[in-house]
Amino acid sequence: MLRVITLIAITTALLLLPAGQAMAAPGSEGTVQIAKKCKRGKKAKIGGKTKCLIAGQYCSRKKRKQYVKYGFSCSKKDKKGRYHLVKKKKKKKGKR
Repeated sequence: MLRVITLIAITTALLLLPAGQAMAAPGSEGTVQIAKKCKRGKKAKIGGKTKCLIAGQYCSRKKRKQYVKYGFSCSKKDKKGRYHLVKKKKKKKGKR
């Protein structure tokens, strides 16, 4: 019975702690910042969120105009009907 009460108390305490403040250092304000690097893809802000765009990832047709700004198109449809990012080719300026 004591084990059950202890388990409930610990679970409740963990659920009530905000994420990132569980292991805050003394003297800190409890904020944790994680630096995300986009090594392979293109860092972009899509739908108000920062993302790392890589060709082949799933994409939202609703936000397809935002992908164009970063050199991608949301046009490749797979067998299941889901769309994927495609890297747009840069147009070459040639002689006419």
